[in-house]
Amino acid sequence: MWKDSYRIGVDTVDEQHKALFDATEKLLSNLRNHQDTRKQECMSAIAFLKDYAVRHFADEEAYQVSIGYKDYAAHKKLHEDFVQTVLSHEEKMTKTDFDLRSIKEFTGMLVTWLTYHVAGIDQSITGEKTFAEKTFGTQLDNFHYSVRDVLQKLARVDADAIKATDKSDDDFSESISVEIEFTGDASGHVTYVYTKEFTKNVIYAMMQFVPDTVDELVYSALFEVSNIISGTVCTQMGRAGIFSDIKPPILSARPTVNLKERLVLDTGMGIIEIDFELSLV
Repeated sequence: MWKDSYRIGVDTVDEQHKALFDATEKLLSNLRNHQDTRKQECMSAIAFLKDYAVRHFADEEAYQVSIGYKDYAAHKKLHEDFVQTVLSHEEKMTKTDFDLRSIKEFTGMLVTWLTYHVAGIDQSITGEKTFAEKTFGTQLDNFHYSVRDVLQKLARVDADAIKATDKSDDDFSESISVEIEFTGDASGHVTYVYTKEFTKNVIYAMMQFVPDTVDELVYSALFEVSNIISGTVCTQMGRAGIFSDIKPPILSARPTVNLKERLVLDTGMGIIEIDFELSLV
């Protein structure tokens, strides 16, 4: 899972990132191949993450302060939110005695968050390999921009190749739909519809394998992709003084009628449809 292209050029931070990827890959490998020991491996991974990630975050944040990194506060908040997410998953897994479903949910989130954060967000610390920031535009523009930004960071997709398109309903026959509620200055609901082709390719890009079935690992990964895209939209709106937040994603159904806006994107790795209606308060 680790790639040398993820390096930011700061040896201490890069080696810590690699260690985090190694621990995550071990958990994923155990989940796929050694299910008889998955509980112990997951407990070990949680213990490692709580200790190592916190120490790594502290070191990374100290480096950011030393160079006067302009997005330090926002970056620190991402770290804090991730720690709370890990603790929340730990609580859930403990209550279920680390059953397979809860471990897959945790692993899908972990792989997606770590890949995006290290391969994308952390690249901006040294000003390398970043996607150009965009000023606030229409809601349609903001969702288009956010998908381009996220997939370029998460899966190394050519952002300029992601284009709006027209596709028939047949393309969505085995799609997965994820709904997220926006609250605050811009409130409403957004539904992300991921085609089978996109789901297969984005999972492979992050995990280097294609799951045999669509299960909690896949759902959790797509939930996190949806969270990240939505969070990027919120950031874009925030630059214009429109402050919103998002609620946890849920599985949904593809809207049968158009909402206020519908955006269909050919990402080069499959089709994504975004149906949304956000009202400005």
